[in-house]
Amino acid sequence: MARSRLAVRQTIRRPTSGKLRAILEDVGTPPAAPFVPAPFQEAALAAVRLGDVLVSAPTGSGKTWIAEQAMAELLAQGKTAWYTTPLKALSNQKFHRFGGLYGTDAVGLLTGERRINAQAPIVVATTEILRNALYGTSTVPDLIVLDEAHYLSDPERGTAWEEILMLAPKRSRLLLLSATFPNADVIASWLTEVRGTRPDVIVEQLRPVPMRYILSDGRGRLIPSDALGHLPPGGRGPGWLQALLRDLEHYSLLPVILFYPSRRGCDEAARELSSLRAFGPELRAAAMARWEKDYPVLRAHQFRSAVIDSGIAPHHAGHTTAWRLAVEDLLGRGLIRAVCATTTLASGLDVPARTVALSTLVRNSPEGPVVLTPTEFHQMSGRAGRRGKDTIGVVVLPATSREEAREGLALIDAEPEPVTSSFTPGYIQVLNLLRRSSLQEAQRELNRSLAAYERREEVTRLRQAIGSIPPDELIERPCDDRLVTRGRYERMLDRVAKMRRRDAHVPPEEITALQAEITSWPCATCPVEQRCLASIEALRGREFRRSSLRQALHAVEGTLLDEFGRHAAVLRQLGYLDPEHRLTADGQWAAELRHPRMLMLAEAVRRSLIGASTAAWAGVGGALATERAPRRGGEAGLQSLARLAKELADLERRQTLRPDEVVLQFEPEWDPISRRRIPSPADRRADAVVAWMRGADWVHLTRESQAEEGDLQRIILQAAEVLMQLEGLPFPDVRAAARDARMRLLRPPVV
Repeated sequence: MARSRLAVRQTIRRPTSGKLRAILEDVGTPPAAPFVPAPFQEAALAAVRLGDVLVSAPTGSGKTWIAEQAMAELLAQGKTAWYTTPLKALSNQKFHRFGGLYGTDAVGLLTGERRINAQAPIVVATTEILRNALYGTSTVPDLIVLDEAHYLSDPERGTAWEEILMLAPKRSRLLLLSATFPNADVIASWLTEVRGTRPDVIVEQLRPVPMRYILSDGRGRLIPSDALGHLPPGGRGPGWLQALLRDLEHYSLLPVILFYPSRRGCDEAARELSSLRAFGPELRAAAMARWEKDYPVLRAHQFRSAVIDSGIAPHHAGHTTAWRLAVEDLLGRGLIRAVCATTTLASGLDVPARTVALSTLVRNSPEGPVVLTPTEFHQMSGRAGRRGKDTIGVVVLPATSREEAREGLALIDAEPEPVTSSFTPGYIQVLNLLRRSSLQEAQRELNRSLAAYERREEVTRLRQAIGSIPPDELIERPCDDRLVTRGRYERMLDRVAKMRRRDAHVPPEEITALQAEITSWPCATCPVEQRCLASIEALRGREFRRSSLRQALHAVEGTLLDEFGRHAAVLRQLGYLDPEHRLTADGQWAAELRHPRMLMLAEAVRRSLIGASTAAWAGVGGALATERAPRRGGEAGLQSLARLAKELADLERRQTLRPDEVVLQFEPEWDPISRRRIPSPADRRADAVVAWMRGADWVHLTRESQAEEGDLQRIILQAAEVLMQLEGLPFPDVRAAARDARMRLLRPPVV
């Protein structure tokens, strides 16, 4: 113990410690006080009683309170509401919270694979589920809440957010909530066109808990943001992480969320910090015991002892939902000192801490490491500071070099990226739009999208630029288009010259005929030829610019319609649409499939590729999942599905569509560890799902498949989501097999 105290004293004894103390002198817990709504909360609540509202306010400022109060009022009036989130984990969390607020009978949950109390007056759902419901005609909630509304910009999922805003009935009020909505007024202007009335925009800049920014050098020491001259050379040294935790503890800056760019980094950090024992293991053990009662698998979790003995926990997508919820619960109770989380889960960690520390300013992406955007930075740093528990929130920026420190400090004042459309028409949209309207009406619907609204300004600019180009000023000319006329004239002159060469051997009558044509050409007798020649190059430049602008205008105006048309062409060729773009009998039932890979599902059903085998359909669900595949697994008999994927990809290429990348998931891979070819990712996912459906033990399955628990859980849940889609089809054998498979999949610890 004496050695530990000495280490702490050595960590903080430096020239900058006095200044750091001054920066952090107001760290602490505010005195207990009754909750009083902020002015922006009261303004937003009053506005949502009357119409649509967009709320942009910092993380932790109480945006959810607005929705909770509005829903409580609606319940008292016998009305209904849908509350949507982008993540299933957040939907589950809100489901349990609202059940505690309003009573379990008043709250339902709808995700891709689960339906709980679906007829309840308050329904919590993932965003795509609400989009799917709005494609029908019966869903008319009095209030629709879109949490994390900046997901409109998400390249993969933003289309669903946009469709909800376009499809929502006029009598349903909208409440959009986001911490990063810098262009809320632009979105409000678009909604004014779509909805007929302008929504109220409530913007709050002030954080309820003020923020402080400090640095952490390569040795893990905390230093003021203006002390770059005290950075030690050599980058990050060994033991920096434990030194950082000791410094944070010394300055009363715990609990902390430590953000890492990778899962491995999170787990390694948690292991390193778990050697630092913490006070109160019995309290953490008691809190964990409550979770272990509902989820016994947590008793064998590899980081259980780290939580109980040291108050340290990793939190990322590689862990099950139960583990992440348990960690968030203990963090909220003040029983966790440090949570090691991935940057990509910044929006999924719904519990703030006193301090947020960034290990780096980059995150991982499919293309490799990329620098954090201002939006990502603000999403992470916004987790610092708990309302009612902290007087300030603290963000610790990495400073292994002066350049890194300056980059981090620059992000503090950087504006988040504006929310822009990522709308892309797909097979789901084509079928469901054409099911209820003609082709012309569907195209008009596309022109109501935010994507079309954003392009309208560019269209106007291009049209104005085209209109600003003056016409040909040589009005006395005897020709219509003098660029074409003069070009043809000069080519004829050049041809005559070549024909008159001694070695040309051209019959004289051909030369005579061409000369006659030249003589009759307008340029031969043009009264303004000299003026024409003097100005023709300038005219050529203007017309080239006019042509380029027209091409750009066509590209901007026609993008959505062209994309829609190419998808419709694929559906026509496969027989889901007739030549007049009306849904065929197959198109009618296929429109009920609202899965991103609905075309593969529809074709597998229509061609009877799978039959009525429960295990085979479970395998299909696993094959079409999008989560990273287990490292191990056997062949799953997916040859017919693989051939279908290739056929559809070829068909899409012929329509100049980008093929679904699922076709690559059926290709075997090379394993560099075992130095041999292994089954395809689709096979390995399907193999794991079928094994789980047949009753495999969870611990044994994760060990044998070498999958992370969180990945395996999501593969199974995504497979169940596919199966739930099939349960709505008018084919009894398929419906029965899909339901049987789904019910077998949804058992602890998956749910």
